[in-house]
Amino acid sequence: MKDRKLAVRYARALFAAYPDPAQNQAVSRFLINLGASIDGSRELRERLLDPAVARKRRASILAGLAQQAGLPQGVTNFLNTIVDNNRVAALSSIASVFEEMREEAMGIVPAEITTATPLTDDQRQRAENAVQKLTGRKVRLTCKVEPDMIGGAVTRIGSKVYDGSLRTQLHQLRRRMAQE
Repeated sequence: MKDRKLAVRYARALFAAYPDPAQNQAVSRFLINLGASIDGSRELRERLLDPAVARKRRASILAGLAQQAGLPQGVTNFLNTIVDNNRVAALSSIASVFEEMREEAMGIVPAEITTATPLTDDQRQRAENAVQKLTGRKVRLTCKVEPDMIGGAVTRIGSKVYDGSLRTQLHQLRRRMAQE
């Protein structure tokens, strides 16, 4: 929870500096890729998270990456602040929150559908259309597979859950039969 609160503060500050969708999309893409690179590269992680590496050196590495991506100076300043406050480890969380803010500003709703087997492209498109119709907004649909479900689907839109899984239906049937 603490990491999320921290990420929200930093992401909110950066988003306020880049409210334009064209700019914040580039910033978001950069932060997501940077977070993934830090998580996936032991060498980069060591250089950016090791307190033995001088702050100036860590800031220089991040500034170079931002310049290569063609981002404005404000992003480099933001990354310098991240280094100065020892928050490089939170970059993945900051990137996630920043992307959520960006999508919210664009009217996009994140949704997740969990099924027992992978969805075909046609099924995925139909599910996305159904969620868009239900919410009246654009949707970014994430698909997950959970074989224990047996069949059906569970759709999560924000804090709402629509559970149409066979597992849940069997549990409800069992409960009704036990009551009779």
